[in-house]
Amino acid sequence: MEDYWDETASIPFGGREGQLNKLADLVRRCVEMVTQSESLREIVLETWLVLDYAVRDLVVSGYGLYKFCQEEFDLRYILLPKSFEALLRLLEETISFQSGLRNQPCPSHDYPPYIRSSYGFLKYLAANHGDIAEMLKKIEKEYFTIRHPELAEQIEKGTQFYHISTHERIEGLPSGWLEVASNLGDDWFCLARRLNKARNKAAHSHDSLTIAMAFGITGSRATDLVRDECLLLLEKLLGIIFNDDGIPKGAEPSQQVSEADTASCAKIK
Repeated sequence: MEDYWDETASIPFGGREGQLNKLADLVRRCVEMVTQSESLREIVLETWLVLDYAVRDLVVSGYGLYKFCQEEFDLRYILLPKSFEALLRLLEETISFQSGLRNQPCPSHDYPPYIRSSYGFLKYLAANHGDIAEMLKKIEKEYFTIRHPELAEQIEKGTQFYHISTHERIEGLPSGWLEVASNLGDDWFCLARRLNKARNKAAHSHDSLTIAMAFGITGSRATDLVRDECLLLLEKLLGIIFNDDGIPKGAEPSQQVSEADTASCAKIK
């Protein structure tokens, strides 16, 4: 099965069709619960749980770990940080680090192969035929100077035994994942932290007004206003909305937030 990527960057998701269907189903059930529930605390916690799952799923997909996630052994929760703030920082740092690296040239018929052998053979080669390693380094430098001059300096600094060991993107990072993740701008992370702030209140308090205050909401209509806020956050953060038949479709890009939301985000920072 192929990986799926949202070309409009509406959905912070990259993975298999089954993963996307599961996420869409979680959002659908969450929307139903938020719409019907009269418990302000339940509304906030359920909304946050879906976002927490979506972010974890995005991270494990980026590192190719989703294939190891089973119900009895789910690396989304075993391996990744338990703290949602730490999870967001991991996602931010992954995007930042990967975005700053140059791609290797795409493999082709004229691209020099890696040396693959046992450790014992390479050790023997280095001890008894060290001149071969130096010769390969010179040939490799010559090749990149001619074919890929933009990488020649990197190769000179990082090559050993015909293997480029520096300035690469992490091997196995799925094609398209970084493009999707990079569309989660500062406003997206700010809104995620806005929801997390309310979740932290809800996790330690049953008082509806205290929880609502995390959103800056007060008054007798607090539950209805928080409900509207959570439904809006689901759409902006996850970008999944449903048509009349209950089928998920892409929303507008999640990084496009209103001036009011941006102002409230500034207060959280």
